[in-house]
Amino acid sequence: MASIEHLVISKIIEEQSIHEATRAGIKPVYFSNDWENVYRWLLDYNQKHGAVPTERAFHTAYGDISVEDTTSETFSGLFEELLDAYRTRTVVAAVTDAMGPLDKDNVTEAMSILSKGLQAAGTETARLRDFNIVEGWEKQLQMYREMRDNPNALQGIPTGFAGLDRVTYGLRPQQFIVMVGEPKRGKSLFELIMANACHRHGLVPLFISFEMSVAEQRSRFYSLIAKIPYERILSGQMSEAEFDRLEKSMRMMKNMQPFMMSEDSSSLTTISAIAGKIQEYQPDAVFIDGMYLMDDENGEPKGTPQALTNITRGVKRLAQRFDIPIVGTSQVLSWKLNNKRTRAITADSIGYTSSFVQDADLVLGVERNPDLDDQAIIRVVEARTAPHAEIHVKWDWKTMEFDEVSEVAEVDPSFD
Repeated sequence: MASIEHLVISKIIEEQSIHEATRAGIKPVYFSNDWENVYRWLLDYNQKHGAVPTERAFHTAYGDISVEDTTSETFSGLFEELLDAYRTRTVVAAVTDAMGPLDKDNVTEAMSILSKGLQAAGTETARLRDFNIVEGWEKQLQMYREMRDNPNALQGIPTGFAGLDRVTYGLRPQQFIVMVGEPKRGKSLFELIMANACHRHGLVPLFISFEMSVAEQRSRFYSLIAKIPYERILSGQMSEAEFDRLEKSMRMMKNMQPFMMSEDSSSLTTISAIAGKIQEYQPDAVFIDGMYLMDDENGEPKGTPQALTNITRGVKRLAQRFDIPIVGTSQVLSWKLNNKRTRAITADSIGYTSSFVQDADLVLGVERNPDLDDQAIIRVVEARTAPHAEIHVKWDWKTMEFDEVSEVAEVDPSFD
């Protein structure tokens, strides 16, 4: 029986087309043993001659390989089997390689080997995003007409703040959004408010917490929806009215779609682990609290600029791969804030690495209002498709109300 690699090669030659394979992102590394060299030869031949070799030309180079009948097979079906076989080999190889360090009680090295293997095995065919912009113009024109007639209509997932939605048009597919601020300035809370807005919009959020436990985040979430002080839920010192309000809020959620929270400090610290959670739960948006605490699968020391660069690039690829927005939080370095009174956040003050700004589509700064103790500022620090602007949010920790009170005029109308 012909192997899956043999069938893919045969299909390409029979159909006289390698276009489907290159568009699907099929790489030589997906082929095992000598088949990798055969596929490379096909790619080189096509690049040199602008065509796939005929069966005669193929037999001239590889006379010992037959061309199988694949008329009943589809390219997509064969590619799926090829990738499944590649993933299986990669995982098996990683487990085998990890056995040596494990025999020597070197658990750290074994986990690193397994982590890299899982990351490689998570490879998928590229999502096809090629469009002939000449075709389908009527549908595109209708979309622009609707946008013109409803200029403030939300194009993505709501953030929970109307003013921010007007500036950013919501959280959109493939976007990587970074929310930064000094410690204890409300980044995690505002990210949770965004996740709740996603959930209330009828979508499934996945909230991954590195800075707080799921138990703490869950209690904070319930305090938000029930409007009960967080510390009163944690301490159990709720009044009867507050407890009734909590019960009502929780009961109202029982028929809603899932709201997934995940926290596993021993394993959920890498890009591939998060990719696995996305594949498992199929969320509409992902929220990562404390990205700077993640581990780099390439072995760079934790928290170093190179490790964090690898992580931000990986998160951006996840957003593109799964076609969803991903929001992550990180910190700014207080000593890099230029204005010590306003403590306004700039791109230069973001800590650890410049890749947060380079890879993100939108950078939001969370600041305390220097003039009003009960207000925070959410500032658009950098954005690819939004103006520099800011909104003011009034917070009341007793009622757990966090309402937008004003939207400041655009700071800088230029786009990146």
